[in-house]
Amino acid sequence: MAPWECSRAVANLPREPREDVVVVLLESVAKGSSLPWHRQKLVLLLSAMRHFATSLEAAGHRVVMRNAPSYAEGLASLARELGATRVVATEGREQDMVDELERARALLGEAGVSLVLREDRGFLATRQEFVTWARGRKEYRMEWFYREMRRKHGILMESDGTPSGGEWNFDADNRKPWPKNRAVPEVWRVEPDAVTREQMARVARWKGRWGSVDRFALPVTRADAKAWLERFVVERLPEFGPYEDALVHGAPDLLHSTLSSLLNVGLLHPLEVVKRAERAYREGLVPIASAEGFIRQILGWREYIRGMYWQLMPGLRTANALEAPLGLPVWFWAPDGEAYEGAEHAACEMRCLSDTIRQVRDYGRTHHIGRLMIQCNFATMLGVQPAALSRWYWAGFTDAYEWVELPNVAGMGTWGDGGALASKPYVASGAYVNRMSNYCGSCRYDVKQRTGPDACPMNFLYWDFMARHRERFAKHPRMRMMTKHLDGMADPELVQIRRQAQEFRASLAYESR
Repeated sequence: MAPWECSRAVANLPREPREDVVVVLLESVAKGSSLPWHRQKLVLLLSAMRHFATSLEAAGHRVVMRNAPSYAEGLASLARELGATRVVATEGREQDMVDELERARALLGEAGVSLVLREDRGFLATRQEFVTWARGRKEYRMEWFYREMRRKHGILMESDGTPSGGEWNFDADNRKPWPKNRAVPEVWRVEPDAVTREQMARVARWKGRWGSVDRFALPVTRADAKAWLERFVVERLPEFGPYEDALVHGAPDLLHSTLSSLLNVGLLHPLEVVKRAERAYREGLVPIASAEGFIRQILGWREYIRGMYWQLMPGLRTANALEAPLGLPVWFWAPDGEAYEGAEHAACEMRCLSDTIRQVRDYGRTHHIGRLMIQCNFATMLGVQPAALSRWYWAGFTDAYEWVELPNVAGMGTWGDGGALASKPYVASGAYVNRMSNYCGSCRYDVKQRTGPDACPMNFLYWDFMARHRERFAKHPRMRMMTKHLDGMADPELVQIRRQAQEFRASLAYESR
């Protein structure tokens, strides 16, 4: 069920309603059953689609909403029913949708109906623009693409062509941990209306999906999405930069915006979001480090990652440069040891990992450092296949679609692409988690120990990872310092580290999907 392909169709509608134009919104049974989608993700999509249909009808457009076996079959069936001679659709964002639209083209063609695909206007760079930028480059570094996007759209640029604040990137200023005695901001809510509650009740009954609908509270209308953006700019953006990498137990957002879910479903446009953040900076309400750090995630990373998805497909789906052999630990579906596929398993005792997984289970999200430096970091060092981890992200996050989660996971998160996105693997020991969070002080494991029954698994898994991949990274400019530390480690300790890492892997239950 993917109305995100439909919710952007308004860009291709005539300015005034016409009797000969019908807006078609489809729910695909095939798509809806292709993964164990998080129930809150489904509620977001289904409710947003219904509110979108209502807004179109209020503007005088004819709207037909149907449930179909697949998108292709639904389009072909409705084209026959409505006597259509032409179907206009937005180009697919994911490979599966591209394939499905080609199947629709064939089915429609049999009935003499043409299919016209229009450019996806939910991005600030076209696919061809990215191809042109990437042509001839040995490295596809986001920073260079981001600067091109800043220049193209005139965002955080001065009249003389220099970047605002005198620098392109203020990331070095944005790495503070959350103050120990400071209260954590509440998780924001938009109270579900009758339409949303109806979809919550509907999705709650579906088998084979993940998570609960109970905490659903995201915007599902354009008006609520704009209000959410405004609240973020006023309340959180001023301090977003310094604390964007901070982690706090029980806080899926902290000062993050959750706007990616609203952008990716089509309730907001990326240019209006970055311009609102820039205006706050120009008005003196937000410091440059916060404004730039936030804008970089949208104007830089979001656009770049979409381009890299198409640049690296289809091989990205099977990318596994580190030859990781394992499936996904059941922890990721059942962090508290709940019954999983007919059996109960031990709970995850790593406080950082179990908490960020619970956040995904309960809210359909955790912010980017929880994803990268806890979940992906752990999975990479453990040896989880990138495709297995990718499947969990795609199903579980309300903002995740293959075009964004796959290059993030198979590229940056697990280095499965061999360095196309990130020059080195994002792996770290427990010291990083301890520095950037409040997890370690109350954890069952001791973050300062590398071996022994109380040693933090992040520690022995890190050094085991370095030992397993020593030859690969011994001459790597950003990794060789750690291989030197590895070489200086006493043999008995390294033997114990590697034995403990192997025993830890063997103790886990892995999904059998």
